[in-house]
Amino acid sequence: MKYVLTGVFCFLLSWCNALGQSQTDSIITTKGAVTLITCGSAITTFQIGDGKNSDYDYRIVDGNVVFIRPTVANPKATNLVIREGNNIHYLILAFRDRAELSRLKYNLSAGGNKAGASNTSSGSNTTLSQPEDNSTESDDAAIAASGIDTVTVGNIAEDFRKQRKGGHQYETSADGITLSFSQAMSLNNLVYYSFHIKNRSGKAYEIRKVTLMHKTKADTAGLFTMPVLYRKGVPSIAGKADENIVFVAAVRDFKKDDEIILVMYNKATENQVVLYTPVSALPKYMISK
Repeated sequence: MKYVLTGVFCFLLSWCNALGQSQTDSIITTKGAVTLITCGSAITTFQIGDGKNSDYDYRIVDGNVVFIRPTVANPKATNLVIREGNNIHYLILAFRDRAELSRLKYNLSAGGNKAGASNTSSGSNTTLSQPEDNSTESDDAAIAASGIDTVTVGNIAEDFRKQRKGGHQYETSADGITLSFSQAMSLNNLVYYSFHIKNRSGKAYEIRKVTLMHKTKADTAGLFTMPVLYRKGVPSIAGKADENIVFVAAVRDFKKDDEIILVMYNKATENQVVLYTPVSALPKYMISK
């Protein structure tokens, strides 16, 4: 019997290694916030518990980004299985009464087994390879589908970008990058969002892509992607430099308790910076009652 169990264990270990299993880690959730998990490849399996667990709700955005939120007051810890590309991750999903937003961001490995890649289980980064960069094609497709006048919108966005406003009330930092909300305005059924980026690292920060989302308060499961129709600003921020970048999206119906979520990816490392901005920071005329 001992030899049989040993054989079964070796078979399971080999099967997990073949699929590129990551180290077991804990994914933390907390009340009133969403947990972000970014994968390097498209997610093909995402299962919480036995697949019928109603303590948590999740949304998959862009095929490889997951937002998880608890739906009950004190959900029990459970297992979480994620398969993305050739990797399968066995994780523990747990709830904490209080947690810093920095602990709610996780970056799981990409699709390959790259020699010399790092594998950390601290919930920060586990990057093995980078996915194909299709951000330019996606931006071009969004602009073409929107039918906007890029010349006029570009001029407005550039003027808006040069206005240095906003403080440090709504900002977040990661990997030497500080991202803060500056201001917004609505014009001709478009919304111009201006963000300030400080690069305090010694290396240039190249923006691979951004994901802009609207999280509603009335329907706590509501998380809607806001396609970026136009972007004005440099694609790369030099080390020790500051830049303003404006993202243009279609106008939406915002309520005062909603949130705007911006996820910005570093092309070199695939690490992300996530900023939560309350809709109350927008001009009052943009907020419906």
